[in-house]
Amino acid sequence: MDKDLIVGSEKKVSVLNALKEIPEELLWKANFNSDNSIETYDKAIHSFLAFIGVSSPEELRDIHHGHVIAFKKFLQNEGHSPRTINNRLSAISSLFNHLIDNQVVKINVAQGVRRMPVNSDRVEAKVLTPEEVRKMLNAPNTDKLQGRRDKAILSTLFFTGCRVSEVCTLTVKDFYQEQGFYVLDFWVKGGKRNRLAINQELQSAIREYLRIADHEDEKERFLFLPVKPAPGKSDKNRKLNRKTVDYLFKKYARLADVYGVTPHAARATFITQALENNCPIEAVQKTVAHAQIKTTQMYDKRVARYRESASFAVRY
Repeated sequence: MDKDLIVGSEKKVSVLNALKEIPEELLWKANFNSDNSIETYDKAIHSFLAFIGVSSPEELRDIHHGHVIAFKKFLQNEGHSPRTINNRLSAISSLFNHLIDNQVVKINVAQGVRRMPVNSDRVEAKVLTPEEVRKMLNAPNTDKLQGRRDKAILSTLFFTGCRVSEVCTLTVKDFYQEQGFYVLDFWVKGGKRNRLAINQELQSAIREYLRIADHEDEKERFLFLPVKPAPGKSDKNRKLNRKTVDYLFKKYARLADVYGVTPHAARATFITQALENNCPIEAVQKTVAHAQIKTTQMYDKRVARYRESASFAVRY
């Protein structure tokens, strides 16, 4: 690989300003229906441009296949999962397809760059034991507001199997009672709603947090709020970002002596435990808002699967 292509992490450039000067990039992002998709693809493009050192719209036009291959290798060396790498490459490809359609560039620089092999039958996220989950749920210091909030966030992840983005976009009005049940009403992929009845422990965690945070009557505010104010910004309705949730999840995992996990492990754990306890897979699929039941099956890591190994039946 040409060393001139490996210019990534040291070079400081104003990538965001470069993109703002290119109307077609803004139109490309505006075409996505989901804020989550916009955020994911935006992050992918920014990390790519920062890696190759783009500082102006003109330089964006000079990108070629070698830059994308070098970026892919960089992500591999950084330890990103094959799915994350493929998502980054897909974002680059999507942007350049848009630029081609609008006659801004002539080739898609991501076309022909091989995607990473991905196990389509199994999600690689680690599944925690019930004991590990309990240690994590007990780890926050609930004498403080942040501890109450973090316990409620962890409880939401582990007792609903929701995505991190869905936690961040919950508002106070999305937590309510209906027909005798406490409910969380999530915005999920595709701009759809997913309304779930939640168990007693999660209800209590959220109610205790709202009682101390004292914004339960402000229905339009986000349910989970930042504890520390952002410099120079109003916190009246600032929401948590995914990076914050990722940080706090890993923090409490370490305190519980659980390593090598991300918030996605809570989703995998929820699905596996629900199936382990004989919940119908159709109900699990609906709860976690999977469009296809095959996707839910990819998360199934029940202990029974290991007990059924043919290896235990063999004697020599």
